[in-house]
Amino acid sequence: MAKNNRGNGLNAMPNHGRGTCPICGRTGAKILWEVKDGDTTIKVCKLCRKRDPQQAKV
Repeated sequence: MAKNNRGNGLNAMPNHGRGTCPICGRTGAKILWEVKDGDTTIKVCKLCRKRDPQQAKV
């Protein structure tokens, strides 16, 4: 099976989906997972998707 389209969705995102995670503060991580923080949703890295958003370093 061809893998020509793998990652094409990231090209449309700003900075190709990379940035600084608001919870752990990692830079250059893929910020793709949405976590509900009360009424708002924030995007976090893969490691922080199961952490409590109240721990955010922002």
